[in-house]
Amino acid sequence: MDRVTWRTQVLANHLHRSSASSALTANPCVGFSPPELTERFEFETKEMRKLLDHHNLEERDWLFGLMRQSKLFNPKEAGDGRVFVSPDYNQSMEQQREMTMKRIAYLLDRGVFRGWLTEKGVEAELRKFAFQEVAAIYDHSLSVKIGVHFFLWGGAILFFGTKRHHDKWLRDTENYAIKGCFAMSELGHGSNVRGIETVTTYDSKTGEFVINTPCESAQKYWIGGAANHATHTIVFSQLIISGTNQGVHAFIAQIRDGNGNICPNIRIADCGHKIGLNGVDNGRIWFDNVRIPRENLLNSVADVSTEGQYLSAIKNPDQRFAAFMAPLTSGRVTIATSAIYTAKISLAIAIRYSLTRRAFSVTPNGPEVLLLDYPSHQHRLLPLLAKTYAMTFAANHLKMIYVRRTPESSKTIHVVSSAFKATLTWHNMRTLQECREACGGQGLKTENRIGNLKGEFDVQSTFEGDNNVLMQQVSKALLAEFITAQKRNGCILLKRAGSTESLCCGSVTTTKTGRKQRVLGSSELSACRGFGKSFLRSNNIANLHRCRGNCTCWFTEECLSYVEDLVCIDLLGRGCGIPPIWVLING
Repeated sequence: MDRVTWRTQVLANHLHRSSASSALTANPCVGFSPPELTERFEFETKEMRKLLDHHNLEERDWLFGLMRQSKLFNPKEAGDGRVFVSPDYNQSMEQQREMTMKRIAYLLDRGVFRGWLTEKGVEAELRKFAFQEVAAIYDHSLSVKIGVHFFLWGGAILFFGTKRHHDKWLRDTENYAIKGCFAMSELGHGSNVRGIETVTTYDSKTGEFVINTPCESAQKYWIGGAANHATHTIVFSQLIISGTNQGVHAFIAQIRDGNGNICPNIRIADCGHKIGLNGVDNGRIWFDNVRIPRENLLNSVADVSTEGQYLSAIKNPDQRFAAFMAPLTSGRVTIATSAIYTAKISLAIAIRYSLTRRAFSVTPNGPEVLLLDYPSHQHRLLPLLAKTYAMTFAANHLKMIYVRRTPESSKTIHVVSSAFKATLTWHNMRTLQECREACGGQGLKTENRIGNLKGEFDVQSTFEGDNNVLMQQVSKALLAEFITAQKRNGCILLKRAGSTESLCCGSVTTTKTGRKQRVLGSSELSACRGFGKSFLRSNNIANLHRCRGNCTCWFTEECLSYVEDLVCIDLLGRGCGIPPIWVLING
């Protein structure tokens, strides 16, 4: 048979073959249906969602519904009738920025932001948190753009300002009549806010403040919203009054007019393309003798009179600076919660994929095994899933102590929010990477989101406080709490005094400087060494539990378990004649 005749018969067979005679059979991978649609669970999923989302479920669903209704959010209908929305990360930086502003305008027109700054109380704050979390689930650029405007710019006016500022700025901020940004970070100073170099002086002749960028390292950098859209900014600056530096203060300055033109004596540049968050227009700002009214000083902590006299009820500069920084914890709260929601997204994608993808068979010619049936794959994903559940409850706890905050709880909120922000964002990045790898080549596709989410959320380890710096602050606070608890318990660990080898519970002595300390006698030193040797044999550290017996903060008590490990290392070193690795100092 020649090739032409053979080819004609093949085509004829295709054309005349009935569908019933098809040799093709269904493949379990191709025929996959999501388990939540086909399988029954041993628990009520709606109740689980209530437990995880914790509050404002109806409002969240309402906002998700608004997104599904608009083409601005790129809705796509799945084969089972469900509608998914996600941003298009293949757009250019300019297109992403434009789409972010259009989405904000769409949400504004439908009343999403109503009451975000003008309504008070726990319920209003929880509703705001819920909407912000929904925005972060959809797109990090959208949530950051909203967060800078409401939580940073609006929050600064709300917490740093007084009635005159609230009356003038909050309603217009809520309605986006003005667009705010938050100029704290500089090219030369990020985490070290006290070291910022922008300078503001007071001109008593005109009743105005004068803001200057004295050097290139003082330029405001990474300011979200500054490059294209913001009309006003909160400027953090050193305040110089009569030649005396009164420390960092916050001022309101206009940087663009109503038509979007940059104001005189202000220079703005774009920070450019980033590895993520390209829907946010980060910019750089320079000030050249920019004059603002005296009333634009946010004066809840300190003020300047018409004559130029500096006024503050808090005389200690350290305490005054702490009072300025205390209201900024809301940013760390929203970052921690959004990080956990992102970890949930990546785990949902990776685990669902592992229920569809098969690889290798147990027996020759046998069916291939689902990825999630492999113990190694379970070990990759399921511990992260369990940890994400636990961190979800931690994030919900953080939100609740924040919305119910009191002046007395501000220190606790600062420590817990710093620790959770660092811990939860690190967990998110680890989870994203593991989920990307667990999806194999499919994890590289932008439509599967995980790769993009890595770029979008990587910055969370840096902004609102570098994670390593935050954890150092947490360590400092916990060690102070540890020593305070020991003082209450009468058990204090000290550095060695004079020639004394070890310091723990013992007699109280007074140094030449008048400081009291407990010093080990010879018998106590012997007991200490004996304990170190017994530690070698039994790893028993029960005797150290008294050091944290009266801790009232659950978070402090938990972290002190790590301190106990370090104490044992110190005692072990002494028992073996090795110089101590570290010691704690009293007072």
